Parts: sequence; C-alpha cells; structure tokens
Amino acid sequence: MPMMTGGQAIVESLKAQNVDTIFGIISVHTLDLFDALFDNQDDIRFIGGRLELGCGYMADAYSRASGKPGVLLTSTGPGAADSMGAMGEAYFSSSNLLQITTNVEKEFIDSGKLVTHETKDQLKMFESVTDWNALITQIESVPDHFVEAFKRFQERRPRPIELEVPTDLLAETADVEVIRPRDPDIPQGDPVMVEKALEILIRSKRPVIFVGEEVQALGGTKKIIELAERLGAAVVTGDGAKGAFPENHPLSLGQALGRRIWGDNPVQDWIESCDAALVLGSTLYHRSTVGVGLNLPENIIQVLLDGDSIGKSYDATVPIVANSEAVVSQLLSAIGTQDVDKGKAYRDEISQLKDKTYKVLQDTWGNELKTFEAIRSVLPEDTIFTLDATVPASRAARCLEMNNPHSFIGPHGWMGIGFGFPASLGAKVGQPNKPVVCITGDGGFQYNAQELGTAVQYGISPVVLIFNDNAWGVLKGYQSGRFGANRMMATDLVNPDFLKLFDSYGISGTRVNTVSELTRALESSVNNDQINLIEVMMPNGFGAFV
Repeated sequence: MPMMTGGQAIVESLKAQNVDTIFGIISVHTLDLFDALFDNQDDIRFIGGRLELGCGYMADAYSRASGKPGVLLTSTGPGAADSMGAMGEAYFSSSNLLQITTNVEKEFIDSGKLVTHETKDQLKMFESVTDWNALITQIESVPDHFVEAFKRFQERRPRPIELEVPTDLLAETADVEVIRPRDPDIPQGDPVMVEKALEILIRSKRPVIFVGEEVQALGGTKKIIELAERLGAAVVTGDGAKGAFPENHPLSLGQALGRRIWGDNPVQDWIESCDAALVLGSTLYHRSTVGVGLNLPENIIQVLLDGDSIGKSYDATVPIVANSEAVVSQLLSAIGTQDVDKGKAYRDEISQLKDKTYKVLQDTWGNELKTFEAIRSVLPEDTIFTLDATVPASRAARCLEMNNPHSFIGPHGWMGIGFGFPASLGAKVGQPNKPVVCITGDGGFQYNAQELGTAVQYGISPVVLIFNDNAWGVLKGYQSGRFGANRMMATDLVNPDFLKLFDSYGISGTRVNTVSELTRALESSVNNDQINLIEVMMPNGFGAFV
C-alpha cells in the first residue's frame, strides 16, 4: 500500500469516486489538503467562493443539475458553521451534497480549551442537517468513509453527508489503500406491496401519478412516462419536482401547487376526485399539500426511500420503502401485455382540465404568464433555471413550462433566500454546455452578491435576471394583506445601482422595463460566454410588469 498524507488520502478517495469538482474556501486548517489538490488539478477542479453559504448552494445546485453529488470543502468552526444554511436546504430539499471539513487537532477535540476555531461538539452541530456524518480519526480509514458516503448517495434518500478530519491528520502519513466504488444495492419494492399497488391501479378508473423530489434527484422519468401512457393516467409534479415529468406531455397537468403563493389551481380540487394516487418519491411536503388544503384520493400508494416519512401527511394505503424508478419498473413488468388503459373519456377529461388550468392562469396571472411564455420562447429547450425564494419564482412554478428533469432548481425544503445566484454558478459548472438563467429578487441577490467575484475568476457564465421592486416583495404583500397598507414596516429596501455593481467586476448589464425589452436582452445574452445581468424593473410589482 502506498504511503500518503491524510490530505492525499482524501484527494485520492475523491478521484476514485469520479469527483471532478470541489467548491469551497481555503483556510489555514486545510492547507495540507490544498497541497494535495495542487498535484491533481487536471483531475479535480476547485472553485473557490467568497462565503461558505454561497459555496454550499453552488455544490447543491451542481448536484441537482448534473445528477452527481456536489462536494463542499470548508474548515474548522466558523467556516463550517457558515455552511449550515446550505446544508439545511440540501437536507430538506433532498440533494446529495458531501461536505468535507476539518476539526481542531485530535488532542483538542471537545477539550473546551478554546484553541483556534474550536467548536463545542462540531459533529453534533451537523447532525440535524445530514443523513450521516462522521469524524475520521485515522488516515487508514479515510477511503472506507468516502466509499460509504457515495454508496449512501445511491441507495438512500438524497441528503447531505458531512465528514470531518482533525486538521493535524491532513499532514500525517500512513499506508493507505484507496478503495474503488462499490456497486449500489438499489432498494426494490416488496413484491407483496407492489402487487397490492398494481391491484389498486388496475381497479381504479381515474388514477393520478404524483411525481416527487426523489425522482428529480435520482431519475426515473422515462419509466414513469411509459407507465403513465400504459395506464392513460394523469401526472402531476410536487414541490421540487417540476420538469421531472415533461409538462408538454398530453397526460401532464403540471404542478400540484396552488393557493398560498401559487395562486388558484383547478388541479388541486380535481385530484380529490380521483380514485387512486401513485405517489412516487415525494414526502408530500406539508406546506404545499395539507398546509394548503390539498386532499388526495382515499387510495394512496406512497413510494419513498425514507420509510420514516411515509404517511406523515396522508395515510398510505400501500407504503413501499424503495427507489421509485425500481418500483415503476416492477409495475411495468407485472403489467406485461395487459390492457390497463383507462380509456379515451378519461384522457379527454385530462385534456379539458389542462385547458381549464391554462385559462385560469390567463385570468388571474395574465401578465406573469405572458412574461414567462416570452422568456420560454427565446431560450433553448435545455435551459436550466435557478431560482430564489421570490415572487417571480413562485409564478414560474405555475407559468414557466419545463420539460426536462434537473432544469428547474430552487429552494423548496427550507426555502432559504439567497439560493438563486450561487446556485446558477454551481449549475453552470455542472452543465457547462447548457444555458443557465438565474431568477432572483433584489433582496435575495444581495445575500450572496459577493459571489460575483467567483463567477468572474472562474469564467462561470449564467444570465442573471434581478427582478427589482426595491422591497422584500413576498413579505410586503403578506404584510399589506394582513395588517393594511398603513401598517407597513421593514419591507422596503434601499438598493445599490446593480448595473454599476456588476460593472465594477467587469460584467456587462442592461436594465429593462417591459417584456419585449426583456426578451431582446435575453436573446442577446443567452449564448454569450460571459456572465450577464438583466435588471428587470417592476416598481409596481411583478403583476404589473408588461
């Protein structure tokens, strides 16, 4: 076995897992790890950010866009702590993110002596936002921990993992055997439960397939299309799954989002009238289901890798702890050559509901719909959108047609503001040959505006749409609605001149006031190899932008 430092063992373990990109910030604690990275720059690209929060969002979006785990490198104490918001978003939105961080020297861990950046139980700090985390205390065990992490990414519900190493271990040496990746054991559905699920689907007259966030992360779209077409079943997508089933498909009813920030959606009431729901890879987030009054059919088949989350929001008639794509394959195999189609009348009903839903959008969000249809019309089909927690993003969930998985990337678990811009950088690194468009607000952009330097330094080139209403727009609407326009406070913002801010980094930008100006600016920016700003002025709110 070759002699390696701890830093070299980490780098070689990452290379063995085919990791090609790391996001993070250098630190005095990680210098020995960066010395190991120096010799491997042809294999692993390092993207150095300006704040661990933004770096974490980059790694998260890299994973969502590429389908590969994102890797984040931080350092002891405050550096690691600054990533907690990003780790929480990845945890609750179901994203595979590996954070590698240092801890203090072995002799000082949990000593309470307050050596530089010592944290009271740093490992425990991350427990609430990770599927698994561990402190590596021996160089020889580094490869085992990395193999375990990447195996979990394939077999379990997508969630972050944190591995930490005492900083002095990075420079020490030992004989290390680098371990190749292990073949994953993809969880299949219990045959008895799959048979029960099939019986319900065959017996049903009006089934609906509810596609969730695990499908978005782990795949399965092609198989789900095949099953939907065999059944002639309607398909909706849940929070975080937009694009995981193509919205231009005749059986697609789009997102099952409505009320609250998502507006009136006839699909929500219609779902209750179905007689069976096949829920694939969705935890059925409370805030977008039960929390907005969504009623599901009496017969619910819920397929989820996280068995503890099955039945949290609705009682599951048939709970199946498994990978959704695997279960769909099992169902298709069991169907075989049987004719299980629900008939032309049901397909016509789906088509009519689709038309009705579009008409409701025209009547209630006419300007928003026209804006996103115009945006869609000038962008390539494979464009990736990264979004912040902002009014335009909530409208995009309903008004922007998406037909590809891994292409609509926004915060939906924690709803962490400030996600959109750094996420656009991570997505562009993960998919450099696809256009990436960031949709953010004036307030949310400023959470991570410092990452403009990262974009320029590493030649990362998304198009950034800042929708500027000089306010925390979502909160301003809530505050006015609940307490009245004469009791407004803390929701207006004083902003910089965004064009000058971008220009100070050598980034070109333009300011638009109409939809036609926006589309022209997008057309000229989307194929540009440099980052571009389009500031969308909407002083009277997004609904008044025409």
